[in-house]
Amino acid sequence: MDRIDTMLASLRDESVPAGLSQIDGAVMDGLGTVQEQAFSRRALTLAACIAASAGLALGLDGGSPAAAEPLLAMPVSAPSHLLNG
Repeated sequence: MDRIDTMLASLRDESVPAGLSQIDGAVMDGLGTVQEQAFSRRALTLAACIAASAGLALGLDGGSPAAAEPLLAMPVSAPSHLLNG
């Protein structure tokens, strides 16, 4: 235990390398990037959940009367159908 105290005391007395004083900006930029990515992931997940909930709620509604028309038939509200009637 005495060796560890001696080693830590010698580290305390040494000066900080010059390269470490320039690392602060890069570390803070990296942390900012990580936080922005996490925020983007959360926002995308929230948007997907809202879209899925809205899609399920509207899809389970049963549909509108226009959905009951045949796929290739002329819609009832088409101008040509109104003139033929």
